[in-house]
Amino acid sequence: MPLLEVCLVDDSPLIAYLGAILKKPDNIVWMHTGAQRHVVSQIEKALSGQLSTSFESREIKPEIEDFLDQCKKIIKDYPDHEIVLNLSGGNRLHGLLASEQFKQAGKEVMFIETDHSRLVNIQTGEKKSFQTSLTVNEYVALQGVEIEAGTRYDPEIGKRSGLSYFIGNNLDEIIPFIDSIRQEWINMGENKKDIHWRMNGQYHRFNIVYEAAGNKMRFRFGNHGSQKTLEVVNNCADFLFGGGWLRELVFLRVHRSQYDDVRLDVRINRSSIPEGIRAESMVDIAMMKGCQFYIFQCFSYPITRESFIELKSVQNTIRLLKAKGFIFLAHRPHRGFIERAQESGLKVIYGKRIANFSV
Repeated sequence: MPLLEVCLVDDSPLIAYLGAILKKPDNIVWMHTGAQRHVVSQIEKALSGQLSTSFESREIKPEIEDFLDQCKKIIKDYPDHEIVLNLSGGNRLHGLLASEQFKQAGKEVMFIETDHSRLVNIQTGEKKSFQTSLTVNEYVALQGVEIEAGTRYDPEIGKRSGLSYFIGNNLDEIIPFIDSIRQEWINMGENKKDIHWRMNGQYHRFNIVYEAAGNKMRFRFGNHGSQKTLEVVNNCADFLFGGGWLRELVFLRVHRSQYDDVRLDVRINRSSIPEGIRAESMVDIAMMKGCQFYIFQCFSYPITRESFIELKSVQNTIRLLKAKGFIFLAHRPHRGFIERAQESGLKVIYGKRIANFSV
């Protein structure tokens, strides 16, 4: 007997998408509001090529009696189908009303717990765990947005990990030093010259030799008794002055957790961002873990007025992509900045917590 899935749609396409992938129905009836037509289009686009499923859309009527009649009509229109209702989306009232209608007709009613990656049978209470295999690109595309680029992993990041952790574990001592020589680097303009910087701190040494001919930096770092050396070529200035070390440190920490897919330096196609939304097109790190999408954004510079503007863009991106967000600060926290971030549910990580961070 063919399977029909009736799905209550909400503003998050992920739940409806998962319902289709998990049940693999022959037919799907989307129940949605007028404003959710674009969500249905995004889901169908994501499912095309994965399932040989027929789709039908029915716009939800606002009156309760009309909605109940719609539910009855769907059941009547598919007499030769096994029917399952996915009430994971929609609003609470529609979910309750539809659930009663389908249960009375002897049809299965299910709910997807995205926080625990479980499929729940409402009648029996049975719970089944499931695994998703969405990549970062696939999840973002499901939201109607396109990713242009993103790095999965580069062995060079591992080679630089000792230096990244050295800076992260000693922020109070190292960051003021980097800030001071950054200005010296900027003042040289486009024509960089060979230069040697030294930091002899109370506990640590940090020496940097820049060779203009090869556009590379040699680092010597560690405590007074034991030091390591490392050479960074080509992107050395971005690594040291542009916050590359912080992005890579957070990337390394995220890699230690269980995840389905994680990308560094994610670039979003600006033309795919809905008009009127000022979202951040450069995401430092994005991760897919189970049914949850995460964004990790790093602020390596001292907090300024421009930082608040960037924070607003990050907040817009979090909302657009329905993500969980983390902000990492290399400098001592700015109270107003932290409050602004936390107002939108972003978690702020700074100080020694960065090098010990885990999701």
